Amino acid sequence: MNRRTLLKYLAFSTLTLPLILNANENIQKNKNAKLILIELKGGNDGLNTLIPYADPLYYKHRPNIAIQEKDVLKLNANLGLHPSLKELKELFDLGEIAIFQGVGYENPNRSHFRSIEIWDTASKSNEYLDDGWVKSIKIQNTSNIKGVVLGAEYGPLSGFENGIIKIENINSFLNKSKKLPNNLYLSSNNDALEHILRTEIEIKNSALKLEEKLKNTKPLKHSFEKNNFAQQMHIATQLINAKTNIPFYKTSLASFDTHQNQLNPHANLLKQLSQAIYTLRQNLIESGEWENTTIMTYSEFGRRVEENASKGTDHGTASVHFVIGGNVQGGLKGVYPPLSQLDSNRDLIYTTDFKEMYSFSDRHETAKLM
Repeated sequence: MNRRTLLKYLAFSTLTLPLILNANENIQKNKNAKLILIELKGGNDGLNTLIPYADPLYYKHRPNIAIQEKDVLKLNANLGLHPSLKELKELFDLGEIAIFQGVGYENPNRSHFRSIEIWDTASKSNEYLDDGWVKSIKIQNTSNIKGVVLGAEYGPLSGFENGIIKIENINSFLNKSKKLPNNLYLSSNNDALEHILRTEIEIKNSALKLEEKLKNTKPLKHSFEKNNFAQQMHIATQLINAKTNIPFYKTSLASFDTHQNQLNPHANLLKQLSQAIYTLRQNLIESGEWENTTIMTYSEFGRRVEENASKGTDHGTASVHFVIGGNVQGGLKGVYPPLSQLDSNRDLIYTTDFKEMYSFSDRHETAKLM
């Protein structure tokens, strides 16, 4: 591999990979917590995710795209889940999902780019921060690697000086790493170049160790679907089961910007979400890691209450999100925004600040990591 190819590879993967394998393998189980973040890119429609099926206004505002009551997976006398979320309904019944209602923030922004920035940094709507909110979580985990980005942008994992890597395919990553040369002269008057030379060696050595860890890990008993999101969750499961002790994982599921003909695409996205989470859970139960793992969904905004002329929904405000795990205190959290009390733009008025959901996840993870 020539120097230009290496530099391109380093830039693409943000490779501080050696950190993955330097975890303290004697770490106590209660310091081995994992947080998997799932970005629902584009703005998930909360109204068709957690459905107020008993409210006539829901059907009035959505004559073409409302989920019919007979199809709703009912949680109580007023609310139920989309029929594509049958696996998550099972986990809700087991008490393993906390559903946060009406999640948003004051003075909501309807720009994809600005709103996701607010979510990523846990900032106010008029505040601009550089670091992702995950950086502020106090952990005692001894792994030098802090997180793995498996889909799209770094988002909440931004701001770490080192210790965040990006992997799209484990086998490809290992194969590229093994092609790096074995011996390099490390003496250089250029500190930056010397760092690159050292990194070449560290990458190769670490890749070999990772390959060995994966070889010594039992194959997954439960197969993931072949879609991109499921494969991200597959990689996260592999790394967790390989005892790498990496605390944070960032994944993403795209195409929630459902401006037209929403019903079928949205149903398919929720199905992918539900199936992948359930399969991950099954595999982590097998390896004894489910009790150490927390999953959280988030998205830049929800959708408008009223459907548009294209049988879709436009950018809105509040939405619904999930915190899932073997140690999560499940149930409905917060208050569902009343459809009879919309804001001046006829959007939902948020009832749960998104930072409360982060705090819930933070407290949960910190309790396990300390």
